[in-house]
Amino acid sequence: MSGRRKIAVISTGNGGQALAAYFSLKGHEVALYARDQERVDMFADNRFTLSGAVEGTTSVALISRDMEEVVRGAYLIMVTTPAQYHHVVGAAMAPHLADGQSVILNPGRTFGTYAFEKTLRENGCAADIALGETDTFVFTCRSAVIGRPVIYKMKNTVLVAAHRGYGGTTRQIARTLSEYFDSIVPAGSVLHTGFSNIGMIFHPIPILMNITRVEAKEDFLFYIDGISPLVAGILEKMDAERVAVARAFGADVEGAGGWLRACYGSRGNTLYELIQGTDAYKNVLAPTDIDTRYVFEDIRTGCVPVSCAGKYAGINTETLDAVIRWASLLYDVDFRSDGRNDAILDFGRILHLEGRDTA
Repeated sequence: MSGRRKIAVISTGNGGQALAAYFSLKGHEVALYARDQERVDMFADNRFTLSGAVEGTTSVALISRDMEEVVRGAYLIMVTTPAQYHHVVGAAMAPHLADGQSVILNPGRTFGTYAFEKTLRENGCAADIALGETDTFVFTCRSAVIGRPVIYKMKNTVLVAAHRGYGGTTRQIARTLSEYFDSIVPAGSVLHTGFSNIGMIFHPIPILMNITRVEAKEDFLFYIDGISPLVAGILEKMDAERVAVARAFGADVEGAGGWLRACYGSRGNTLYELIQGTDAYKNVLAPTDIDTRYVFEDIRTGCVPVSCAGKYAGINTETLDAVIRWASLLYDVDFRSDGRNDAILDFGRILHLEGRDTA
């Protein structure tokens, strides 16, 4: 699709800033959505300087908390907000969507489009849109300084799928995203993208195992310093449970090691060696606040739905269950109750819609 088009980016975090600058450098009109006025006010102006794998200075057309203004006329809407807020932005977006728009959760985490579609439906969205999701964010990035995002690595492989029976097709969505990213690969279904959620494997445990370092705001490399051979061993157990649940739902997904090789060209034999051999992780610092999306997003929208799906399918998820309980104890939050659980997700309906009536 040639010419200048409007693209809406939903979120002003690391990914949202990087993606907004990236699309603007591609010559498009970009509208950036913030959930509250404080997030709008943190920008001195609309100028962004992007560095790293992609470099350039540009301006986005709009930064606003007015969802209607942001999505109006946008042919592509990229939702990059942490997945635990999908229901919030979905409710705000539902009255303002129009026929023909594409809404992509980047990423959806686990069962993302099912949770998002439920929110749209409950908030009266009648627009004929194409709804889809990716399995991971399109690049590794950070924005330590507002308006100056850094792209460390354009990922080699990003899976994408459309929500079945909701507007567009996977081929259509993949074609749209492929205009901007060489890494896009159509997936079999949103079960494949959802169960390919590697964030739930790589993020919560390194935080929980390094919690005092994070609490002390220590500077350390999240993946390189925060994941020891012992920590990697726990990640392998979590990953085996994820893969087993995915297969019970009919999704044959890559293990974390295979995902690293495909996505980053990582080097090594064991998962620990592969993480250490991932160039994109060499400069990624750990969060300096324990209230991080690495816990609140990845447990609520990764560990919890996979654990619940495992119970539905009769798969043992004792390691994932322990992680959820441990995080709940540390943070005094009932992550299972307020995550994407079986009160939100109708696994029978999901399997029926995906053509797999038995798990």
